[in-house]
Amino acid sequence: MKFKHLSIILLGITSLFTSAQEVNTPIKKTNFFTENTTVQLRSQFSIGGASPLGLPREIRAIKSYNPTLQLGIETNFTKWFSAEHKWGIRTGLRVEGKGMKTESRVKDYLTQINYNGSQVKGNFTGEVRTEVRNTYLTIPLLATYNINKQWGVYGGLYFSTAIDKAFGGHVHNGYLRQTNPTGQKLIFEGDKKAEYDFSNEVNNFQWGTQLGAEWKLNNNFLLFGDLTYGFNSLLDNDFEAISFSMHNIYLNIGFGYQF
Repeated sequence: MKFKHLSIILLGITSLFTSAQEVNTPIKKTNFFTENTTVQLRSQFSIGGASPLGLPREIRAIKSYNPTLQLGIETNFTKWFSAEHKWGIRTGLRVEGKGMKTESRVKDYLTQINYNGSQVKGNFTGEVRTEVRNTYLTIPLLATYNINKQWGVYGGLYFSTAIDKAFGGHVHNGYLRQTNPTGQKLIFEGDKKAEYDFSNEVNNFQWGTQLGAEWKLNNNFLLFGDLTYGFNSLLDNDFEAISFSMHNIYLNIGFGYQF
């Protein structure tokens, strides 16, 4: 599913919220969706990656890192507990990309490669290139607090489902010991390399925490920044071709319009 199609859906949802806010009736009635509520449309750029907690002993050095272009668009709805708009609850819908490119030098790194058409599992020593490109549909559930007319903070949980998954790369400039660290050696020198693809092993469901702040330029425009951390592993729990757990950790920066 392409970003532009999902963006049209989010814009449609936003227009429904804003239309509901603009309906005027001769008889004043309390309406949960229009009284003490605000709607935002946001666009963001994300920098981060899929990372273990701490550098595993198998990874000896990070030779390069490229966050790539990871964009997102969100529409959200905030219900305030009072007319002063101090405390509120926010939810919404976000389409976001999460990815990176890295190259690492490793030793006895457990992996699984495509070698002459067969899947071979073993311990690799050498260099590994990894590229991650995942797209998620995310629902945040956040508590928000306005410190003053310009500054606000928010935090809570998010729940994501993967709608496009890609996790792959290749090994090169090293050797792989089949099955275990003392198994048969497969050597990759010069231009020789072996690819791997773990896209089908990417977890369809992600959940984690989101903490951030926003600064209002005026009544409508705002800037924001927040940090998201995935509680569960990026790859399925029963996947054994990587010996450590990896988590989505991202800094998101962007701008928005508040209706």
